[in-house]
Amino acid sequence: MGEDRGENPDNTLIVSRQMPQALAAKVATALLAVGKDPSPEAQVLKKIMKIQGFVETTTKDFDHTLALLKKAGVTKSFDFAY
Repeated sequence: MGEDRGENPDNTLIVSRQMPQALAAKVATALLAVGKDPSPEAQVLKKIMKIQGFVETTTKDFDHTLALLKKAGVTKSFDFAY
């Protein structure tokens, strides 16, 4: 009981739906480019974060967690009771 045996992608960035779409696209493009960026800044970032780069995720990557939240009664409005 209470166990989540699934995994979520590490260091996931989730932005608000209120964020302008153009800005969200710029941020995503910049982060996704880090993996192939040979600049010293990108190399330092990857070393500090201990990553090779970023990958795009989808809602499907979080299916198991979303199912647990639904089972717990959590709604999009976060209006739930224990």
